[in-house]
Amino acid sequence: MRIGEVFKNAGLISSEALETALKEQETSHDRLGDIMLRNGVVTPEKMAPVLADYFQIPFINIKDIYKDISSEVIDYIPSELAQRFTAIPVEQKDGALTIAIFDPLNLQALDTFRLKTGMKIQCVVAVENDIKEAIEYCYHNLPRMKEHIDSFIQLEVKDHGLKDETDRVQFGADDQPVVQYVKSLIIQAVNNRASDIHLQPKQDKAELRLRIDGTLYSQDPPPKAMLPAISARVKIISGLDIAEKRLPQDGRIRVVIGKSEVDIRTSVFPTIYGESVVLRILDTSTPLSGMEELGFEEKDLAKFRRIIHYAYGLILVTGPTGSGKTTTLYTTLNEIKSAEKNIITIEDPVEYRLPFIQQSQVNPAIGFDFARGLRSILRQDPDIIMVGEIRDRETAEIAIHAALTGHLVFATLHTNDSAGAPVRMINMGVEPFLITSSLLGVVAQRLVRTICPHCRYEYDVSREALAKVSSELKMAKLARGRGCPKCFKSGYMGRKGIYEVLVPDENIRRLILNNRSSEEIRAAAQKIGMKTLREAGIEKLKAGVTTLEEICRITQETEEN
Repeated sequence: MRIGEVFKNAGLISSEALETALKEQETSHDRLGDIMLRNGVVTPEKMAPVLADYFQIPFINIKDIYKDISSEVIDYIPSELAQRFTAIPVEQKDGALTIAIFDPLNLQALDTFRLKTGMKIQCVVAVENDIKEAIEYCYHNLPRMKEHIDSFIQLEVKDHGLKDETDRVQFGADDQPVVQYVKSLIIQAVNNRASDIHLQPKQDKAELRLRIDGTLYSQDPPPKAMLPAISARVKIISGLDIAEKRLPQDGRIRVVIGKSEVDIRTSVFPTIYGESVVLRILDTSTPLSGMEELGFEEKDLAKFRRIIHYAYGLILVTGPTGSGKTTTLYTTLNEIKSAEKNIITIEDPVEYRLPFIQQSQVNPAIGFDFARGLRSILRQDPDIIMVGEIRDRETAEIAIHAALTGHLVFATLHTNDSAGAPVRMINMGVEPFLITSSLLGVVAQRLVRTICPHCRYEYDVSREALAKVSSELKMAKLARGRGCPKCFKSGYMGRKGIYEVLVPDENIRRLILNNRSSEEIRAAAQKIGMKTLREAGIEKLKAGVTTLEEICRITQETEEN
């Protein structure tokens, strides 16, 4: 029986509605069920059990079971994939993973899950909105944490009546609730696109926060009495000294979640209330994006692409910590790599492992710093060198020497804008003539949060509000996010770069040679067409990528109106 007849016989639609949908199908070629849902003829709640019966696939009421789905099963599928395909894992048994899905004919979803997990995929059908509710609960409300905390509390109650919970640590680092809590915390952070986990002791409680798109969001913390055991567990898996609680320690973990490899940098820091634990998450399995996806404006990208293909010279990328400099450099190296070029980096630390280049990490404890590493790199016959950061005069001069002797050198520097980079190097003690002889260009950058697509809306904007970023900006409407569970009520999801590309001409080189101020250098660069960070941000605002508030927040420290 055809699916349309099945819907009609089940009493979901009338003969007239079926005929109308069939006519629309002749021109749209969409599936009949999609047409009827789109036209509002039938609801997902009524369609799902009929589809399940037609395809002889079990139907489940996921509302009755999703709170009991184990954390181990949920962890097989990342949040991003669950949301994209409106599907959620419900059971794992005998090498097969059962997925609840609204559309059992979505072969792309089933193939993606099979490749991601390496398991056989079995389907059950559930109502679409119920699956979305289950995804929200299982991936975003940290319910799995509660079961591990409850286990901790239940066992802790067996203590012998001590009242100060900071002295009542019954759990060791290898006890199952602690092991499961740390594991779930990491997976939860990865699934929510977090870059950092902050677990910190306060005077009478613990504090748990996740950094997502550059902003910290508070989560339900574990009991404070659990923190020493969590800290010890993190030390064990990071290869740190579990007995040392007086000194800061840094380590590294590599974990596999599904088929994704995630590098985690761990930092344990002693405070007056106990040890603070911060985990920096780097998803090394994520492929590098192309240059077009970083956020460059078209003309700026053309300028940058031109200088990165020079045979030799110095290119600086500037901005504060966490502004995306490393990602820009890695993406650049990925674009210019070839079998004919020897590319070597010296970094602190190596954030992503790239197969096409030689990477090295500084180790100050044994005297292996940027300057010493850079000297040694020059004896490795490199074509292209990347220096993680220029921090002192010695490193700056060696980098410039390398650029002047036939090498293309990329390096990062901490300055507010591109015009401040040559001034900063002069202040380090580098001779101006060395800078003018070697400098190909400077890229300053920031990351702006992009509007959440799930709660995006347009609103009328006043002239007074627009005047905060530009007196020349004339727009009737702007966009922003209302805030929804998928974006942690922030209205933002994801980030894009804004860039300021300075390619010096003869006049700018003369200003650098004469040790002029960054303001004069910036003014000269704007005369030859350099777009400032604020102007690049305004372009993102016009395109509806980000918000007025975000542009004001990100660029206020670098430019005056």
